[in-house]
Amino acid sequence: MREATLLLYIAMTMAIGIRAKATTLEKFILGDRLGTKVLVATIVSTFYGASAILGGVSLTYQTGLGVIWFMVPFYLGNIAVVFLLKKIADSKRYTLPDFLGDFYGKEFAIASSVLLATLCLIPEEIIAGGKILSTFTPMPVEVAMGIMAFILIAPVVIGGMKADVMTDIVQFVLMLFMLAMMVPFVLSDLRPGITSGVPEGYLNPFSFISAQEIAVFFILLFFLPITSAPLYQRFFASESEACSRKAVLYSITIWMAVDAVVILGGFAALRLVPDLADPDMALMALGTALPAAAKSIFFVGLLAAIMSTVNSFLQSGASSLAYDVFRHFRPAISEGRLLTLSRLLVIVLGILSLSLALWFQMIVPALLFTLSMWTAGILVPTLAALTGRKLRKDTALCSLVGGALSSLAWKIVQPFDVDALFVGLGFSLLVAIALEVFHAYAHR
Repeated sequence: MREATLLLYIAMTMAIGIRAKATTLEKFILGDRLGTKVLVATIVSTFYGASAILGGVSLTYQTGLGVIWFMVPFYLGNIAVVFLLKKIADSKRYTLPDFLGDFYGKEFAIASSVLLATLCLIPEEIIAGGKILSTFTPMPVEVAMGIMAFILIAPVVIGGMKADVMTDIVQFVLMLFMLAMMVPFVLSDLRPGITSGVPEGYLNPFSFISAQEIAVFFILLFFLPITSAPLYQRFFASESEACSRKAVLYSITIWMAVDAVVILGGFAALRLVPDLADPDMALMALGTALPAAAKSIFFVGLLAAIMSTVNSFLQSGASSLAYDVFRHFRPAISEGRLLTLSRLLVIVLGILSLSLALWFQMIVPALLFTLSMWTAGILVPTLAALTGRKLRKDTALCSLVGGALSSLAWKIVQPFDVDALFVGLGFSLLVAIALEVFHAYAHR
């Protein structure tokens, strides 16, 4: 039954990709103009995939209410985006590197696009998909990850942004239906009271998470919307600034409702299976306890949650590499060849993501790895551009490269117990300040 459901789901997503097949580079990158309702569906689906839903249940299972540090900063970051929307919406650009290139030049657009490719790797989603498939079918988890990589890549290769948005709408409905179906089951499991039977300390958001971990979550998730290339692409394709503003505010409300179910699910899993060796399996453990007829719906809903995020990030990374990198090196290249290159780059990013998934094997660490390097490099130049404190072109480029590389080097060597994010951000900011001061004195 579940194998048939999987095949039906694959066929549906492939059909959407073929129906929405992009014939021009602009259609591959931006798709059609997006109204408020479609924007809400695609924004919610883009950010709430495996890392938010499965990762959120997993963190609740491990840290109790400490999971709020994984949620609240993200709401606040999206509220901050609302106040920055005018500058973004007024730009007639295709991608985030293209947008920042207006401030810092071609070289910065190229470097930020290459760095963006690291953010758009999706190992955490492939890990989650592999674990779901291996739970609900007889497949080994590594084989399941390979199959999930194919399922996730194929529609994006064919359809681009339009297919991404169309599948996001379908997956938005499936994901919410799955979560709504979980509510009665979770609440019945938590009777007579949500807190009864919960281990000591789980209701204290500071018990199982360190100050450094809280700071990492807060910085990464607060600034994620402000530096999110897929979100900028949706703003660039929006019908108006007002549409974008309303869509973000509606999305925050939906995310809060989803997170309430996620937290309840984590506590329910803690009672149902208190000794899980792999916390990432907490939500799947709840799913396997559902009645037989509901398991297939749950299974498809989880796949939809994963695919909605993957589509957006793979499409954004691949199209940016083609548009912002290869177009600058080969100005005479035809649009048809750039479109073909965008599709090939989706496959390349997908294969790299599968390799990282087989290495990490855990959802949240895989997410933090790619997000930390991106944030360390891109945050200082982006904030400077959005707040009117534009840096010199060479300063912005050195800040980006220095932040990303120092974060990566620290992650590899790790000489002290300080998170690589702080090292990268600190170095990026130090480079920016030092170069701006140097130029100020040099031109006196």
